[in-house]
Amino acid sequence: MSSYSYKLHRDNTKEQKYKTTYKEQDLKLMTTFQLREICIKEKIVKSLINPLDKEELVRLIMKYRGEEDSLLINKFRDNGLERVEKFLRRSDKIIMDDKSIEYPGKIIIYHDLDTEIYDEYIIDSKSNLDEVNMLLVDNTFKICSIFNLKRIKENGKDKYFLINKGCIPSEESDIKHYSLLYFEKNESELIYDIYEGNKNITEGSIKFYSLPILQFEVKKLKETTMPLAIDFGTSNTTAGIYINKEKFSSINRSFEMNEESDKKEIKFVQVVDSTKEYKKLTPLIPSVVGVRNITENNIEYIFGYDAIKASKKSYIDDGLTIFYDIKRWISDFEKVEKVIDINEKTTFIIRKDIMKAYLEHIISLANQRFKCKFKNIYISCPSKQKYKFNILFKEILSDYVVESENILDESAAVLYNTISELIERKKYIEGEKYKALIIDCGGGTTDLSACNFTIYNNRVSYELNIETSYENGDTDFGGNNLTFRIMQFIKILMAKELCKEDDFVSKRIIEEFDIDIFRFIDKYGIEKSYELLNEEYEKVENIIPTKFKLYEYRSKEEYYKVKSNYYFLFELAEQVKKQFFTDPSILKIALTSKDNEKLDEDTIKFDKWKLSYIYKDKLQMVKDAPNISINAYEINTLLKGDIYNIIKRFLEDLYYEDELVDYSIIKLTGQSCRVEIFRDALKEFIPGKVIQFKRNKKEAKENFDLKLACLKGALKYLHAKNFGYADITINTNTPALPYVISAYTHQGEEKTLIKGRDKTKGYISRFMEKIFLKLYLKDTHGNIRYEYEYETKDEELNPILPEEIEKLYPNTINQHDTDNIVNNEVKFFVWAKEELWGFYTVAILRQDEKLYIGKEKFYSFENDQWERNFFDGLK
Repeated sequence: MSSYSYKLHRDNTKEQKYKTTYKEQDLKLMTTFQLREICIKEKIVKSLINPLDKEELVRLIMKYRGEEDSLLINKFRDNGLERVEKFLRRSDKIIMDDKSIEYPGKIIIYHDLDTEIYDEYIIDSKSNLDEVNMLLVDNTFKICSIFNLKRIKENGKDKYFLINKGCIPSEESDIKHYSLLYFEKNESELIYDIYEGNKNITEGSIKFYSLPILQFEVKKLKETTMPLAIDFGTSNTTAGIYINKEKFSSINRSFEMNEESDKKEIKFVQVVDSTKEYKKLTPLIPSVVGVRNITENNIEYIFGYDAIKASKKSYIDDGLTIFYDIKRWISDFEKVEKVIDINEKTTFIIRKDIMKAYLEHIISLANQRFKCKFKNIYISCPSKQKYKFNILFKEILSDYVVESENILDESAAVLYNTISELIERKKYIEGEKYKALIIDCGGGTTDLSACNFTIYNNRVSYELNIETSYENGDTDFGGNNLTFRIMQFIKILMAKELCKEDDFVSKRIIEEFDIDIFRFIDKYGIEKSYELLNEEYEKVENIIPTKFKLYEYRSKEEYYKVKSNYYFLFELAEQVKKQFFTDPSILKIALTSKDNEKLDEDTIKFDKWKLSYIYKDKLQMVKDAPNISINAYEINTLLKGDIYNIIKRFLEDLYYEDELVDYSIIKLTGQSCRVEIFRDALKEFIPGKVIQFKRNKKEAKENFDLKLACLKGALKYLHAKNFGYADITINTNTPALPYVISAYTHQGEEKTLIKGRDKTKGYISRFMEKIFLKLYLKDTHGNIRYEYEYETKDEELNPILPEEIEKLYPNTINQHDTDNIVNNEVKFFVWAKEELWGFYTVAILRQDEKLYIGKEKFYSFENDQWERNFFDGLK
């Protein structure tokens, strides 16, 4: 399922007028003169204003009058089935037999559920096949279902799968005599046009191949009590189930055919990476949402790889809105986002509604893969914001039962996966207390958690006592930082190539790192080590601009070009990073826009039309895109400093206090940790044997263990808990706050109000003329990250008694602190609320010997205003 429709009101889609459309393969065969004639005929004004070459004309016509190479029926249309059935019954039917086609004899589909390539309904032939529409009919030519034939490249060969959209009704016939009709390209397109109402044809002649089907069933999806576990990540999301064969009988038939798969009790939701030209199954679903179409009654979303693919295929001046980093919206999920679709229609959507659409898409994928309807949902949460995430998930997934009692935070889930592996391999000492550190480097954040655990093997079950605590974190560092470093270098390389300058600058950047970078950072800090790279990156902004936020008040064309530059370069850098991370044997990757059949797997082909540069003071598209290459040494050199710095931040104090020797397990998790630099950085503080870091070069390309550790742990925990295999006690300690909240006294002295676990509440006094206080958020290094403002107006003040204050704020504000408030003094009380990952502030003042209380206000520690966002248009 590639899209999700969010209904605003009842659907009353209006009929659109039929327009002439063109296929790209046909346009490429035309002359430049013919293409210009089409532009004149179709009133495509842009072609008349600026004379374009043939390649640009083809792209322009495809943008406004383009047609897919395959016209496939994949949307419900009123009376569409009836029109096709009427035509089929009234027409002369020519049944062909000159093509030998292999096909499934039994087909089972489900009401309102898509049939996808994962269901393994394969059509094969030694003759040529096409992506066409196929009809399943009975012997009276009543249409029981409509299928599409989808081509997927697998092992260098084309493979064809039957797929079906659940939104188009399917039903069994009373006459159990079925045939699957295969149409050639022209006939298939005729069927499409009749279905869509583009052609009013009720009879004629039609040719097809008739393939008898032994059995066809349309089943109703059954609800299951089995929980679906979801690991909602910043960059990627994973989902899966723990299978108990006695309880789960409706397993997907593709699993039944796979003996190796049956040995594994954990099943993941797999998707196809549609950005690739070949079939690549992966359990990683990008946490990306796009807005494809906005109508008066409906918003159509696209998700994951389909959203990324749509972004790649879109034209520079398309308004397609793509959201990354949606998990970080937790700090302000009520905020409204402006969205634009490819037709430049605009609307506003609340963030939590977009998150709801994405999570329901993940659930729908699981329904499709496992052929059951999930009602019980288990979503792991970051330890520092577990409570807040749980509130959000319960609200937006109100149609489901969202687990909240027996929920593991992400670090505890990773730890449980490690514990279960120790038990399975019998590698533990009963009753011994183990200490573990979990370093989770996700797409947008990096967190450090500490855990203690003991294992007992009792008579009827294992007894596990687990204690976890959040120790430190960096909301500004994750996999996206590493991608951005590579993007900086790629942008510099491309800019220098476009200006035909020597590449001595890029060499100088790399040579700048040709030192003991770890000791350099110890001495001078991280900013100094990347100073030259950042300076050169800023310089080439005058060649390849990427700060699209600064172009909001320029022309629409300029804004879209600059925005396209950033997303194009960031996505290109992401591809480079993934290839180097997944295959440690790669020495160099070439980046090119040229079509060449001899391109090897270490070459990334990009779309040059996404890139614009400033030439003769004008921003214009690149027609002759530069070919560049980047090698493994350059990648490692660029990333080494950032990775060491984050490890140093987390472990240096523990190292100097000799606390690291107490930990028997140091666990790295998150896909970014796959790179060897993480291990090298850790070795600066701890022995290598303690580090749990999987890196099998032979299986590196398919190894998702670091990302799947959290989901595996959650599923194993649920299974052990639900079936009584383990008696598990988990205690979660109050998270350590990696922030300091302070304010200044009237004498200009800074007063700390909140500081980690040591101090979780405080107060400061002022003269009451204006009830206003400025509060400062600092990180553990004393850097000011944000400024808050608290203000209460006179009309918001309410009289209050001391005993009422103590009842309202037990253990927070005591009577002694209010008794000593003098006339005309206002005292601001500030206290941390760890489960909400923020703090409260309230003002209490005394006037004419009476106490008054102002409004209570909550502030999040983390918000959009200061968190580093790589998609804010300022990079």
